Amino acid sequence: MYKYIRSKAFEYPFAAWGIIFGFSGPIAVLATPPISKKLGHVRPEPVPRSYPLPNRPRRPTFGYED
Repeated sequence: MYKYIRSKAFEYPFAAWGIIFGFSGPIAVLATPPISKKLGHVRPEPVPRSYPLPNRPRRPTFGYED
């Protein structure tokens, strides 16, 4: 079985690299967060989802009438 896989990896290197990269994605998703925590990475403050409104009455706009 090993000889067959090895021969196919030499004959079709694109398939072998595709399998390697395909398996490395899920492994990286599972391994990256704990490693970054150990290195001291802190998550940034979340981005505001709304614009803060001023504490004053709203003034109507003038000069933009169509």
